[in-house]
Amino acid sequence: MASLDSVQVRAILASGVTRQAGTDEPIAIRIRKIGSETATSVTVTTDTNIVLVGSATTDTVAFATYTTYGSVVDQINDTGRWEAKILDALRSKASTSTLVAGAISAGTDANGVIVWDATQDTSASLQIAICLTPRLDFNAPLGHRVKLQQVVYSVNMGTAAADSFQIWRRRGSVETQVFGELSVDTTATTLNLALGNGTITGKDEDEFVVLVKDAATLANATSNYVRVVGIVE
Repeated sequence: MASLDSVQVRAILASGVTRQAGTDEPIAIRIRKIGSETATSVTVTTDTNIVLVGSATTDTVAFATYTTYGSVVDQINDTGRWEAKILDALRSKASTSTLVAGAISAGTDANGVIVWDATQDTSASLQIAICLTPRLDFNAPLGHRVKLQQVVYSVNMGTAAADSFQIWRRRGSVETQVFGELSVDTTATTLNLALGNGTITGKDEDEFVVLVKDAATLANATSNYVRVVGIVE
């Protein structure tokens, strides 16, 4: 159990965070190169595979074999040449035909690590998700937790339905739904926890994935977004 001093220090150093994703923007899988060789490219063929090319080796992760995002990430990590993490998606989401196709441009996270972000094709996956996490960046220090305060979304879906607005807690590789209610179509909708003074609080290293989904269609609208507001401490 953490000491009283450590709890108080963590509370003092807590910072607010806001994350938002719209059409084709959720980062399903964030990838970095590890090991001695250099990275050449990371490419998604949406109905087939993700191919990770280094200066000396090529690793191909076939969606027919690794059928969920969780299994894709686990296989990438098993190569020993690349490292991957789930972000704005559930581990259980099907991998085939749900990622944006093409070569992924390298970027840099807040810790200066070069990353490749495989984003979700929201009209194909029929959902927009966003993750509140203490580990958005690689090399993030351990021992932190998040508190979810507010969710705002506007999504052009086919049909509003019960339990199509959901909040999931991810603890390691275990994902548990902690909230679900009727979705609202193409209208800015806000969930405030206790008028913004309450939170859904995780244990150290827990993540919360907020998603809005549809059973049949989800438009590629520029006005789509799901936003989370919370605290990392």
